[in-house]
Amino acid sequence: MRVKTVSLLWFRGAADLVSMDPECKSMVIYGVNGSGKSSFVDAIEYALSSGRIGHLAHEYSGKNLKNALANTHKPDGATSEFSIKLCDDLDVKVEINRDGSAKSYGAINGWDYRRIVLRQDEVVAFIQDTKGDKYSALLPLFGLYRMEVAAENLRQVSKNVESLSQIDQTKVVLGQVSAKRKAIFGADTDGQILKRIEELHGKYCPDRAATTDGLLRCSDLIAAIEVRITQLSADERRHLALRSVAELEVENNVDAVRAASLTLSGADDPLVSQKLAVLQPTEILVGKLPTAGEVKCPACGQSIQVAEFREHVKGELERLQGIRQTFNERNIVMGHLCDSVKSLKVGLAKTDVKTWREELTKGSLAGYFGYLDGIDAQKLRTNCSEMDLQQIEGKLLPLVSAARSASGDAPPGVRQLVDDQRLVDMAKTTIQAKERAADLERAEALVSLIKALEQATRDEIRLRSNTVIAEISGDIKTMWSILHPGEAIEDVHLYLPKEADKAIDIGLKFHGKELDSPRLTLSEGYRNSLGLCIFLSMAKREAADDRPVILDDVVISLDRNHRGMIVELLKKEFSGRQVIILTHDRDWYTELRQQLDEGVWSFKALLPYETPEIGIRWSHKTSTFDDARAHLKDRPDSAGNDARKIMDVELALIAERLQIRMPYLRFDRNDRRSAHDFLERLIADGKKCFQKGTGKDSVTQDDAIQALKNAEQLLLSWGNRASHTFDVVQAEATKLINACEKALESFKCASCKKAVWFADAGGSEWVQCQCGGIRWRYGKG
Repeated sequence: MRVKTVSLLWFRGAADLVSMDPECKSMVIYGVNGSGKSSFVDAIEYALSSGRIGHLAHEYSGKNLKNALANTHKPDGATSEFSIKLCDDLDVKVEINRDGSAKSYGAINGWDYRRIVLRQDEVVAFIQDTKGDKYSALLPLFGLYRMEVAAENLRQVSKNVESLSQIDQTKVVLGQVSAKRKAIFGADTDGQILKRIEELHGKYCPDRAATTDGLLRCSDLIAAIEVRITQLSADERRHLALRSVAELEVENNVDAVRAASLTLSGADDPLVSQKLAVLQPTEILVGKLPTAGEVKCPACGQSIQVAEFREHVKGELERLQGIRQTFNERNIVMGHLCDSVKSLKVGLAKTDVKTWREELTKGSLAGYFGYLDGIDAQKLRTNCSEMDLQQIEGKLLPLVSAARSASGDAPPGVRQLVDDQRLVDMAKTTIQAKERAADLERAEALVSLIKALEQATRDEIRLRSNTVIAEISGDIKTMWSILHPGEAIEDVHLYLPKEADKAIDIGLKFHGKELDSPRLTLSEGYRNSLGLCIFLSMAKREAADDRPVILDDVVISLDRNHRGMIVELLKKEFSGRQVIILTHDRDWYTELRQQLDEGVWSFKALLPYETPEIGIRWSHKTSTFDDARAHLKDRPDSAGNDARKIMDVELALIAERLQIRMPYLRFDRNDRRSAHDFLERLIADGKKCFQKGTGKDSVTQDDAIQALKNAEQLLLSWGNRASHTFDVVQAEATKLINACEKALESFKCASCKKAVWFADAGGSEWVQCQCGGIRWRYGKG
């Protein structure tokens, strides 16, 4: 399952067909920023992530990344496409259409992008993720996906039961019913209330058949009282209508809405009401969406993956869970206020109170009736501001008070009729509430059972997850100790927080003190190092399937000391895996070429990018002198300076491999030696140590010594001038680059193409190339 080739055609930075050919081996690719090396990784991510490339997903890329995938200068009629060939002969080809849609041939199944590829911007992503996102990233490693699906399904069933049963709303309503019942019936029991209804039924419905059904009795009573009302005189009907208005609880409704609004205003999030107003109906929408694909965000209109949208809505609702009940209660009391205002409008619009109203319009309440007639009561159900409440208090409560005053001298018969009507209505509501309470109890019992099943499932997941987490934490500790030997940051591990399900975080010891997160103390470089360890520990678990590990510019913030330890880490932990490293760090690329086994690793360099029409190009050499050549036309001094810097790094590594003895320098000057310092010793020692041929036929490598001398002379003259006075012409810089390149090539055998230090054929005496054509004898220096 290793990568054999990745080929691009007018895809991203590529123009004409260009291929990355690791041929199932590990590989290091060097290219300056913008040379196009990440285009190969983009193709792999696109294939593994169902057409998604994370760093390109933004508002300007368009639907299906249509503005980001094709080369910006793709000719008319040309096709943007890529293909990936694996070592088991699996071949995947993807053709990108103009609208971003794609036609795919073949697929790479079972590969998890997050355990295959690590990009520069993803190094610390796991560390900075929420605990829930960390859990999601590791879930596939646990092998508990089915159990997690079961637990999540139980959670959704529980939420659906709560939603369909309207448990929170029912509790609020039943609480309000209980308060009203107490106000009308006091401490009367259900039996006593039914007894009073029985008595009233005998009073108002003497001709109706006897029944023990409380609800039926209430219905009979309501109809009978309505008949009595129609038989009242005009004056009595006016008193009755005003009495009904006087009984409206507008003032209590206003107080309840204000109290709920004050509770919401005290939440940490000042926009909580607006967010919940959007999120709760969106939660219903999410339940109807397909399992995959894209959906337009209802807030911004941008296309977003369904899975991401679903997780975002769920996370936001869970975050606001504590305030949702208050929000729902506020909606209920706003509904009650809406109903009261509607009843007020209807009550004062009756013809029975017309004359009373006309009298009041002549006085100070004239404008209040205008406000009542113009108010949109239905809007109060969803939006009721403090200004609305103040308007209601100032203009509607006086009308209720006036009705209460006018109905105070109502005839006893009318008052009794109103009281009986109110009692019967409340009795009916109480009986119905009893049934709702029974429904609520059953719903809560069902929810409790489902939640218990979910918790039992999650407990089992936690138990099994701990084993896997312990293994991954062991790998993280091992890798961290390789990158940071003997440092005071230790015991880096993953853990399951006790207070939450579906959550994972990272703990460590910082100078002996245990911390719950690396974000508290670790610098950017250390966080990147930790992110690399975490990724590699997860990638290590793919070893059985021999899947590749791709590292795209991941050492940008690591210093030289820690960067150098990555080679040891790869050798110890990933010697049997295909690893593909892409880097713009020229010095690190040079170190990797010197330190990694050429029998297992291949090395390639990209030419600097020129134009989209030319696209991505490979250098025909593995060295990085083409970086210098790219400056020859416009900045020959920069070309010469780059050549000198390349030699500084390359010769330092060669001197170390050949055990060249250098004079001791104080302080950090040992690490600041120049190419000239190394060339002096290599030339001097090379006259005795650098040989070609075998046995008695071996002779000094005179051609190599001369190449080193030529490079030294030109570096002293033109190299230093390029670095300090910038006075170098193109011809001089060209000759300098060629001389430096030839000097380095002299350490490689012309026959077997291996470096002189390839094999320790002579033990502690000498090293040689693979075929023995050239050698370096340590003891001769």
